[in-house]
Amino acid sequence: MAKYLKFTVGNNLRGYKTVEIHVDGAQVAYKILRNEFKPVDKNQSVANVGDDWLDKLDALDIPAWEKFYGDGSSGVQWSLTLRDGEKICRSRGTNAFPDAWDDFLDLLDALVPEMQFIDGNRIDALELTLTHGDICERLTLARADETLTLDKNSSTHIYRLDTRGTKNFLNICQKFFDALEVTDDNVCVMNLAVKMTRHDGNSTSITAAYSEFAMPGIVKFAEAIHEFMPDLTAKIFVPENIRLIDAEKIILCKVQFKGSYKSYTYRTEDETLAVGDVVDVPVGRNNDIVQARIVDIGYFDADDTPFPPDKIKTVAGKHAGNGWDNY
Repeated sequence: MAKYLKFTVGNNLRGYKTVEIHVDGAQVAYKILRNEFKPVDKNQSVANVGDDWLDKLDALDIPAWEKFYGDGSSGVQWSLTLRDGEKICRSRGTNAFPDAWDDFLDLLDALVPEMQFIDGNRIDALELTLTHGDICERLTLARADETLTLDKNSSTHIYRLDTRGTKNFLNICQKFFDALEVTDDNVCVMNLAVKMTRHDGNSTSITAAYSEFAMPGIVKFAEAIHEFMPDLTAKIFVPENIRLIDAEKIILCKVQFKGSYKSYTYRTEDETLAVGDVVDVPVGRNNDIVQARIVDIGYFDADDTPFPPDKIKTVAGKHAGNGWDNY
């Protein structure tokens, strides 16, 4: 039975993408009506897809999608109309999507690659290699085959993930590694090498000491992976194996006040603070609380601080307001 599908997604800032798809037996044709702000010819094209694509489209069970997703706030807006014979189904949303959303976009991206429904920066394949002396663990995962492979010195372990599991694993990794700012750590002897292959075919790599100092937030990342896959036998995601910041170290922040380029040094015990954060600090004899921006963070031994530790004031905390309030 012939099917007709019209799909639109986008926002006012980047523009909208709209495609019409006609399915008649084994033949699939499409027409690009809008592609953000790029010119389109609106001619119908016949797609070279097989039965597998059609089977995957049916497996999405689009007629079971809800009529509306989201709360009506601004963000990514989308709408879909499906006509299957005499039956018509409509679904739409704002910044919220059905469970099969990623699978649906994958199908559209395979059908009309020039429209780039999938973010080219998305990680589609990941390789993590942990080395420590003679020990080497390599973990690989590709979105396409949904198989996570762990190679050790003397054994190989294969974990079958479903589509949601693969997506969650790669999303956790992408969120962490794309935001990671690596620092040097010459003490740790374990190293982690990361290779990420993007949807657009480009690859990015990171190599750093496997420690909280070199890779801030790695403990929480490992805990998230370990909770997500508790049966994973890799040392790579066991938080206890990560070298933590020495508890005896003193954390010092250099801060600048608004309108001044001079920096002042404060102590903190908050390891989550980062360069660029706005913090509340005590100033003057009365220790009035003033906002300042962190411009540098360092870890020191007690006998290696630039000033006597007991003479250095302590950051009151991360500022809870919006940036430079009261100025």
